[in-house]
Amino acid sequence: MPALLQNTFYTIKELEHTENCIKACIAINPNHEVFKGHFPQMPVVPGVCQIQIIKGLLEQTTHTSTIMIAGDNIKFTGMILPDKHPTIYVELNFNKNEDLFNLDAKLYFEEIVFTKYKGKFKIIK
Repeated sequence: MPALLQNTFYTIKELEHTENCIKACIAINPNHEVFKGHFPQMPVVPGVCQIQIIKGLLEQTTHTSTIMIAGDNIKFTGMILPDKHPTIYVELNFNKNEDLFNLDAKLYFEEIVFTKYKGKFKIIK
């Protein structure tokens, strides 16, 4: 199942998947249309796109379709600037309980953590 933004907004450079962990290195496309509105003078990766990246990687590696039902704790702690951070890392730690993924995730580059996510995704049948 292809992720909504994959291969247009971002591309996967590396991907590792173990039973309860997904690690990826992704490249952001600085020429994507979204940056014309967010923001033309200083492009920033929107928070909604960051959550969609998390969702897309979860679905792709677990071969499921999901909907986010809870964002218990979402913190955007730094701005992803595509010109400055063309490559970022994503780490998802999760456990599955029936039709629910409990997820801890982060988007980062070196020592800079851009996003911390703790929440739940429900599997859609």
